Amino acid sequence: MKIGKRHENMILALCTLFLTVLGLLMIYSATNVMAGSSARYGYDPAYFFKRQILFLVVGVSLAVTLSRVDHDFYRRRIALLLAGTFLLLLLVYVPGVRHTANGASRWISLRFFTFQPSELAKFMLLAYAAYVIDRRGENPREGYRAFLPMLAVMMLFVVVIIREPDFGMAVVILVSCLAIVFIAGFPWKLLAGFAAAGIAGAAVLIASKPYRMARLQAFIDPFPQAQAAGYQVVQSLIAFSNGGLLGTGVGGGRQKLFYLPEMHTDYIFSVIGEELGFVGVVLVGALFVTMVWVGYRVARRARDPFGKYLATGFSSVIGIQALMNMMVGLSMLPPKGMVLPFLSYGGSSLILHLAAIGVLMNVSLKGADGLVDADDRRRGRDRRARLSGDRAC
Repeated sequence: MKIGKRHENMILALCTLFLTVLGLLMIYSATNVMAGSSARYGYDPAYFFKRQILFLVVGVSLAVTLSRVDHDFYRRRIALLLAGTFLLLLLVYVPGVRHTANGASRWISLRFFTFQPSELAKFMLLAYAAYVIDRRGENPREGYRAFLPMLAVMMLFVVVIIREPDFGMAVVILVSCLAIVFIAGFPWKLLAGFAAAGIAGAAVLIASKPYRMARLQAFIDPFPQAQAAGYQVVQSLIAFSNGGLLGTGVGGGRQKLFYLPEMHTDYIFSVIGEELGFVGVVLVGALFVTMVWVGYRVARRARDPFGKYLATGFSSVIGIQALMNMMVGLSMLPPKGMVLPFLSYGGSSLILHLAAIGVLMNVSLKGADGLVDADDRRRGRDRRARLSGDRAC
């Protein structure tokens, strides 16, 4: 199907709209009982719903702004953007500034809002990868000379993120960077070695922490540990089982009645599976597939290599994180503590993913077709000027 840049942006906007509106409905459904029965949230059933709307307004405003900012801006200032992001990552280790929840210090406390720097780092590292590939040229034959500096910077960020700890985000970053360099045409032997080293490193990290080993064991066989490490996995599967084909209806789910932990963040997909059933699950999957497909079309039409790989990276990371979250909900991956883009509750994730959509829209608007259109308009003006001159003669 042939679609133009305006249709690309319309499809991106519609997919984003459907996902965010669905997210608002599911967040309210998942949290109204919890928030309405807790003094911590002021006994307000719409507490999380109202905050998510505020995040949505900020995110949409940022997306509209970034859709008008030439993506070359990020290439020219990539060093400054990376340095600023790394400083934000270090702030999560500063007492009095960091915010800790569930044993992890991943957030910066901003009084009325907590910001997760690793969400920003995810996109900045992909922008840096696009910058390196742009400088070295597409399909670089030298391989190591382009890949090793990128790998060094990426690993510096990943080590800091893992120590928060945020193992899930580190995996998303590594897989997304591997995807972008694979698409760029780096030698497959180099990528295979990197992938093997990543798998070995992940195995060591899992073995080094008892809670990670417990999660892995619960993933392999959750039911014997249904009241311990396998509790979340079992309750998530029960949610999908309750949903059936058409679901229990919005607000009709039972797992939100204090059975399924983190239902509005890590397990929002399970709430969708219970209340909207198999149809809702397929709809969400189709929306993400469409979004990634359009993102790759935008990348293919980009006017320059940096824009091409920037769009490739941003599209890939949205798809990879969505896929991993859904697989966790369906017990196809061990629990990792990551959110579902556009759907889960959380300001950092929603705002930055909407910002990424704004960047994709700018790459689309500034794409190759846009340059052709400009040339066509210039030739048209020249032709009209010549015709006017001929008439004057």
